[in-house]
Amino acid sequence: MRSYKLLFLLPLLLLGCAAEEHQDLREWMREEAKSMKGKVAPLPEITAFPVVAYETEKLTSPFAPGKIVTHEFMADKTAPDRARPQQPLEIFPIEDLRVMGVIMAGTVPYALIQTPPPNKPKHVRVGEYMGRAFGKITAITKDGVTVLETVKDASGAWVEQERLLLVPKEGGSR
Repeated sequence: MRSYKLLFLLPLLLLGCAAEEHQDLREWMREEAKSMKGKVAPLPEITAFPVVAYETEKLTSPFAPGKIVTHEFMADKTAPDRARPQQPLEIFPIEDLRVMGVIMAGTVPYALIQTPPPNKPKHVRVGEYMGRAFGKITAITKDGVTVLETVKDASGAWVEQERLLLVPKEGGSR
């Protein structure tokens, strides 16, 4: 019976000791909280926007012929033909392609184009395409290959630019 009394009193004694722990810290926090005051900055002054008159007679009607955009207008006539099957040399940037030489097969000129390694050189003729900018070969001479590229300019319109890929001179590079 005595051990039961001891078991009952022991938790009460421990509970009494625990209540005093950090009491001084809690008291200090209560005292400090009394003197603290929050401060919120005032909201900025709301300025009124100027009144603007809406005058419809000066504006173009949304149904005017100049505002109506047809499907034909949206189709850019100078855009390259994307439905055309892609040719083997169109996967390379034109800067990576080198003209190694020009061969005449009767009256038809062919150019030998070196692609980046490990690919083998390929021969091309006038009318074929090369480079990623829809470059069409327009002429092959003993000096090199003329390519007409179709690119977008800063305004988004398709423009054509001519590029000449020269045959390297003997004993050196281009």
